Amino acid sequence: MRFGFMSSVAPHWNLDQLIAAANEHGYQALELRVEWGHAAGLELDTPGPRRQEARRKLTDAGIAVSALALGIRLAKATAEERAASVEQVARYAALAADLGAPVLRVFGGPVPAGHTVADLRDATAETLGRAAARAAAFGVAPCLETHDHFNNPADVAYVAERAGHPNAGVVWHANHHLRLGIPVAEAYRTLRPWVRHCHISEGPKPGEERPARGTLPFGAGDGNVRDVLAILKADGYAGTLSWEWINGKQVNYGVPDLSSIVDPRPYLEENAARLREYAA
Repeated sequence: MRFGFMSSVAPHWNLDQLIAAANEHGYQALELRVEWGHAAGLELDTPGPRRQEARRKLTDAGIAVSALALGIRLAKATAEERAASVEQVARYAALAADLGAPVLRVFGGPVPAGHTVADLRDATAETLGRAAARAAAFGVAPCLETHDHFNNPADVAYVAERAGHPNAGVVWHANHHLRLGIPVAEAYRTLRPWVRHCHISEGPKPGEERPARGTLPFGAGDGNVRDVLAILKADGYAGTLSWEWINGKQVNYGVPDLSSIVDPRPYLEENAARLREYAA
């Protein structure tokens, strides 16, 4: 099992700074949030030589790219829109392969107006299956996150199973189904056959709110990160636990407001220490 963090933890850091922070604090993986203009600068329009240079730097530093986090939605209203999502997944699969990332995080929803998860689940499953087939040529798996309107593990398992392709997977993020009152252990039993990647973040204790700025360090909230790690360790999970925190405010869709960013270094240090403690 590897520990990592998403580039949204420090959207103002370039790739060299992200690698240095990972090494300094004992993380083994980075997850790149694309589409949001992060300073890491690895996007669809990144030329081949720049991709090769990035991969060399990561390899030399002993840091894996655990996943590319996409904002692509599969639960679209029309066949044309769903086909466009499949094409985007295929384009990002090529970028992921160039960087050595085995996983593409994708979303189901939010579902479009006038629709429900129930009436779009089969179409979403078919879309995930087609995306999985396209991405398989690159050795990359599109994985649906337990998130947004698809935060119920039963819905995500339904889609993954009916995708009908062995390359379709799931990104498990417990925070989202805990808001529905679905316990960590129950969710994992439901999702286990398809879990290829995990997002972790500490939720607030019952009755408390998230901090206005900053984030809850692991162990300072509901304790779900400890529980997730314990379950995955007991099951022999060999993927990455990737800390997801969107640091600072956003302008439009995901573009970071640099003036609102909180120094991530104390959190990186504290969370790494907690992960090592939980793993031991």
